[in-house]
Amino acid sequence: MDISAIFSAISTYGLAIVISGLVLFFAIKFINVVYRAFEAKHGVKTHDELATHRNKVSAIITNLLDRAALKIHADRVYVFEFHNGSLSMGGLPFLKMTNTYEALAPGAKSELHKREGMPFQLFHTFVDAIYAEDWLCLDVDDREKKYQPLVYSILEERNVKITIRCKITDLQRRVIGYLGIDYCNGTEVTREKAESYVGEMLSIATELGALLSVNSKD
Repeated sequence: MDISAIFSAISTYGLAIVISGLVLFFAIKFINVVYRAFEAKHGVKTHDELATHRNKVSAIITNLLDRAALKIHADRVYVFEFHNGSLSMGGLPFLKMTNTYEALAPGAKSELHKREGMPFQLFHTFVDAIYAEDWLCLDVDDREKKYQPLVYSILEERNVKITIRCKITDLQRRVIGYLGIDYCNGTEVTREKAESYVGEMLSIATELGALLSVNSKD
């Protein structure tokens, strides 16, 4: 057997293997680049679709509150959502609430920008009541003053005479916030009249629970 022929064959075979390996390597690199480009494009599309979806839900919520304000003759109708804030010294997250939606009657003053990340600790009695009952009414002229003085002082600062709060639960019946309805000083709505709208308010709170549950999904 010719030794030179054997070496020549081995060299040719080895070169073919090297070339095939290089072709495979670059093919895999190309496929990986194409896949990442597709994945990035799909991710942007998914993000855009999600943003569009949330904007639609937010528009529905805003419209719902606008209609409610007119129907029940309220000065301000709004939503507070509960959420976790920064960690406590014990490592557990503080529970906070933020005013996320608001509808106003003509002439009413917005409070939306002032009510972000409010700690539950300041209003624990009031918040406990929200968890325990479907709704509650606070009247600044109420002699009982069942809740912390801070709650009533904030209402007075906001020129609120009567407010009703209805808890909002998600699709799993977890309390995720509350619907607030304010009647300010100068309105002719009495406490009795305000409480007559509770059935309507609870129905709205139920709708909000479903909408906010959908809006929170990633």
